[in-house]
Amino acid sequence: MRVAVASLIQESNTFSPVGTQYEHLDPVFGEAALERHRGKLTEMGGFLDVLAEAGAEVVPIGAAWAVTANRLARADFERLASELLDRLTTAAPLDVFLFALHGAQCAEGEDDVAGFLLSEARRILGPDCPMFATLDLHANVTRKMVEASDGLVGYHTYPHVDMFEAGVKAARMALRTAASEIQPRMALCKLPLIVPPENMQTTSGPMQRLIQEAKRLEQGGQALSVSVFGVQPWLDLPEMGCSVVCVADSSQESAQRIADTLGRRFWDSRTEFDVDLVDPEEAISQALELDGGPIVLAESADSTGSGSPGDSTGILGPLLRAGLTEPAAIFVVCPEAAARAFEAGVGATLTMPIGGTLDPARSQPVEATMQVRMLSDGRWTPRARGYNPGIETSMGKAAVLESGAVTILAAERATMTVDPELYRSHGIEPSRMKIVVVKSPNGFRAAYEPIAKAMFLVDTPGASTCKLQSLPYQRLTRPMYPFDREMELDT
Repeated sequence: MRVAVASLIQESNTFSPVGTQYEHLDPVFGEAALERHRGKLTEMGGFLDVLAEAGAEVVPIGAAWAVTANRLARADFERLASELLDRLTTAAPLDVFLFALHGAQCAEGEDDVAGFLLSEARRILGPDCPMFATLDLHANVTRKMVEASDGLVGYHTYPHVDMFEAGVKAARMALRTAASEIQPRMALCKLPLIVPPENMQTTSGPMQRLIQEAKRLEQGGQALSVSVFGVQPWLDLPEMGCSVVCVADSSQESAQRIADTLGRRFWDSRTEFDVDLVDPEEAISQALELDGGPIVLAESADSTGSGSPGDSTGILGPLLRAGLTEPAAIFVVCPEAAARAFEAGVGATLTMPIGGTLDPARSQPVEATMQVRMLSDGRWTPRARGYNPGIETSMGKAAVLESGAVTILAAERATMTVDPELYRSHGIEPSRMKIVVVKSPNGFRAAYEPIAKAMFLVDTPGASTCKLQSLPYQRLTRPMYPFDREMELDT
């Protein structure tokens, strides 16, 4: 059996001031794609484990990943799509195609990258080749994605720690389809609903209940796969909203009934996703009153994993002004500070503005006197489960700067901040800090909850704010919750 595998994963934020280029995705093709993911706890890692066990011939297409940002530039999208689809054309005919996607990626001139690629893949491979895709729990599922594929399989966790398992599930379903053991039928329930991610964790609350029901349906044999998609809310698109996707064996009617029933439960729980935030100064004050540490301050409005640039001074400024006597650590994207540190060298003292340069409409630089403690090429490898563990990533030039008790990891470009290894890779041990700042709404919980004494969601402005009504949406199809809070769901 010949099975092609590919991976293209990026989430877009159409309010981000930072765009995406080809090189940000660091694409690799052919055998290099397999080397990147073999033995890793990623979606493609799951594909490869199942295919090795089945003795299938693996045909590698390509693999690419980038941190969240605004749309992929048009020419870069056309180049990358052409490279992937040309290789798929060369690989055909195939018995199965497995594609790891995010489901919320946009490019200039293309609102639905996943839908476009799946549709083109279907055109190339024909109607009879089983084609399954994995999606992030925050995917914006479209009709085009559903119509082009045989099955869409979403993560069941947030923080995302089951990418590998999603890959395994999709691969097994695809092989069973190819062997005529099952006849997958897929249904979509699309909701006029977007909710912020801060209360979307699957360990408690409304999303946990929805996911538990999805798992019950799968384990009870009513469905092959049930996925609940909370959607990435910072997408200003017409076909936008949370959704439920069900894949059932043989019965389209059963799949639609399950998707619609769970979709109604999602809608009915919508107010439970509302978020309470803490003022930065108040969060710092409360942290200092608590015994021990670390106390995690989550600046979700500047979440690098949600498309914000990571340059906010919303917490950095108050930390520098607080006169701390216990240590604090914070990450900030500031190309100017990183460059100045490299010019000055380790041990030098700099007085300069830092932060607030990439999104000046929402944040302003703050003046700080800092000593350069470390310089690096910004390469580090995530270790915590979820978010590409074991795969090296880069934030460009990076510098560890100390200003009194505050340690600042300043980088040339954004990176995920949910893994303590980001700090540890640069000599900063989070467990020894009184305060640790992460730029994330929820993903940080998996790795930080085991070591944190307390965690606060902090109120600052940013491109990934949970105050959705404050953002300039123009293309959404209305009515849409939360903008039309009194609306009723059509049944």
